[in-house]
Amino acid sequence: MKLLISLLATICLSFSGLTHAKEISLTTTDWAPFYGSKLDDGGFISVIVTESLKAAGYDSNLEFTSWGNALELVKAGDKDILVGAYFSEEREKLYHFSLPIYSVLTGIIKKDGLPLDFYNSFEMLDEYKIGKIDQSVVGKSFDAYPFKSLTGYEGVDDGLKALNSGNIDLYVDSFAVVKQVAADIGMDPASLKMVQPPIEENDLYILVSKNIPDAEKLRDAFNAGFIQIQVNGTYDKILARFNQS
Repeated sequence: MKLLISLLATICLSFSGLTHAKEISLTTTDWAPFYGSKLDDGGFISVIVTESLKAAGYDSNLEFTSWGNALELVKAGDKDILVGAYFSEEREKLYHFSLPIYSVLTGIIKKDGLPLDFYNSFEMLDEYKIGKIDQSVVGKSFDAYPFKSLTGYEGVDDGLKALNSGNIDLYVDSFAVVKQVAADIGMDPASLKMVQPPIEENDLYILVSKNIPDAEKLRDAFNAGFIQIQVNGTYDKILARFNQS
């Protein structure tokens, strides 16, 4: 019996050593209030991801960069996981998607005073100069439409500065993010309005690089850890800590 217990302990220790042998590298961009370098612990989405990985037996570290660079780093396998991305069929060719971890409302943002409160077609929007984060996904129908003037910006702050200066008329993003970043860069959040209706409610996922060893195993382990933190109440505690619902 002692021999059996000793053998089982050795197997468990060996498995634990394998599980923790590699620290998982995470990357994303500044997208407060969901995730960002200036937020506590990188923001609530970052905490959800790191806690899910911890529940699955993995340590992790998170670095912030531009959105385009984050996508490229994970695509190449230089980073293991991209934190917080919308789904697209094109991305599915390059990355493994997790279970959805949160949902975000995406819409058209204008400055107060622009005479556009409602739209019923992308043709209406096409009369305006529009901005968004470079290489970002907005929604399948929006992304497929051939807008005449659609400019990609490195960060939300760049897009909002362009909106504030009149270089663009409309900016496409999460309204929660736009209000947070506007306050951070000295714009009045109350001067920004969402044109109705919103474009889409998008799920957020993590993207696992297809160019790392055992990529699907890592994705599956994350999913298992994510389910575990929902079952044991950690997920709800994280949302409550960050005043999210």
